[in-house]
This record gives sequence, structure tokens and C-alpha cells, in this order.
Amino acid sequence: MADNDTVDGIRPMSQALGLTAVHNCRDIGATINHFFGKKIMKEGLLFRSGRLDHATPADMEILTSKTHLKSILDLRSKTELERVPSKNPDNNNPVAVVSGATVYHISFLSDQYTKKALLSRLPWYRLIQVIVYHVLGLKTAVVRLISTLVIVPLGLKGIAYECLRWLQPEIKQTFTILSDETKYPALVHCTQGKDRTGLVALLVLLTILGEGDPEVKAIDYDYMLSNEGLKGVREEMLKEMVPLGYPESCGFADAEEGWVETVVGYIEDQGGIEKYLSNADVTAEEIRKIRECLLVNPS
Repeated sequence: MADNDTVDGIRPMSQALGLTAVHNCRDIGATINHFFGKKIMKEGLLFRSGRLDHATPADMEILTSKTHLKSILDLRSKTELERVPSKNPDNNNPVAVVSGATVYHISFLSDQYTKKALLSRLPWYRLIQVIVYHVLGLKTAVVRLISTLVIVPLGLKGIAYECLRWLQPEIKQTFTILSDETKYPALVHCTQGKDRTGLVALLVLLTILGEGDPEVKAIDYDYMLSNEGLKGVREEMLKEMVPLGYPESCGFADAEEGWVETVVGYIEDQGGIEKYLSNADVTAEEIRKIRECLLVNPS
């Protein structure tokens, strides 16, 4: 297993694609191949990253001409999209466009998830407070209240568990897209490209690699690379997160040690990855097609 920068000519995608304003971007296949020291996954097909909103024209050209993206799966909520901080003096965000790529908005903060996983944990008087803030248009206040009282106490591992419980329709949608060979190359991203994107990467990798100890370690290797991928923007991230109720001490700006093992444990408790996906209405045929799309030797 790899512990250096190159193995048999395989470059880890912690090395930059040459992107200047798209952070935490890597080729998942190349990362897994680097970990194992051999070609297990096809490279150049499945990428992950943080948000694309501030991508420069040069970044967009790289993502268009170098990666040849056909699909972009954006896991952010509508509220997140609305509050992306502007980098422009005129306060208008640039439009991130990858020519030829279809963008799929699959909110991993769905209404069901928000109600079942978050709002249900608030006492009645806090629910009234949320409603009042919502009516007054105080979206940031709503986010800060829920973050402080629910999300931060749950922690990254608890949030992942709630995602597995309440985001099965969104996981089904994601797997349906990724089971279509015409949708590749594909890039999955959220805001940081760490946890929601990490959950999708974990589910896909468990599906195609298996659930053994070496495979789980490979998935953890990919997940923990986010700390390096986000190092250059960590302070900027905290400036956005702290006012929304996420103090630095809560750890939400970092990839958490043990997160992968804990999430895999949740899935094992439900009978393993194929049983979990079946419960999410992901079909055996979709699983077979994803393996064919991403594995060098799918049989």
C-alpha cells in the first residue's frame, strides 16, 4: 500500500490538477490506485471537490478540456447556493460553467432530512423561534440556531448517520446517475467537498471495492486527504462557518479521524452496503453498472 508520492507511475490526486480556485479536488480512482499501488479503478472518471462557484475561467477550461466532465452532482441546498460569498467587488458571483457538463442539484439537506433529523430534535419553543425567524426572512439566524442546538452536538459522525437514515431518495438519485456510463466523467461536490461528498464517495467505493479492512482503509485514505485539500482555505472556511454557529472547536472544518470506520459500522449494522442500497431502492442492475463503469476488472 502506498506511502509515497508515486507508485508504478500512478499520481495521487492530492497533487493539483492546476486548479487555482477549486479546492479539495481529486480523481477518486487515481487516489484509490495510489493507495493500493496498482490499477483497481479506472482513472479520470469520478472526481470529487469543493464548490465550483469561485472557479476562474482557467479552472473552468481545465475542467472542460482536461477532465472532459459530462456530469456535475452538486449536493448543496438551495439556501447554501443563495449565500455563497462573493469574490467580486460588485458583489456578483461568477457563473461557474463547465462546457458540455450537466449539473444535477441533489440536496443532501432535503426537506425530509431537515424535518426528521434536525427540527425534530428541537423543543417546541425553539421550533416557534425557527418559524418566526423564517417568516421574518432571517435565514442566517435559522441556520445558526439549528447548527448550535442540533448539528454541532450531533457531530460529523452523527450527521452522517442521519444522512444515511433520511437521504435515501437522494442516494438513490445519485446512484441512478452514476450507473449510466454516458454520465461520465462525473464530479461530485458540496461546499467543502469533505463530508457529504465524502459520504457519496464512501458509498460508491464500498459498493465497488467491498467492505473488507483494506478497502475501508483505502476509503479512509481518500476521505482524510480533504485535510490537505482544504489546508489553503481553512481560515476562509472558518470565517464563513463561525457566524453560522460552527466554532473552530467543533471540528467541522476538518476531516475527522475515525469517521469512515464509524459510518461503515452504521452500514454494517443495517446488513452491509448491498442491503442498505436495496433499502434505498438502488437496484442490483445499477450496482452492476457502476462496477462496470468504475472498475478495471468488474467481474
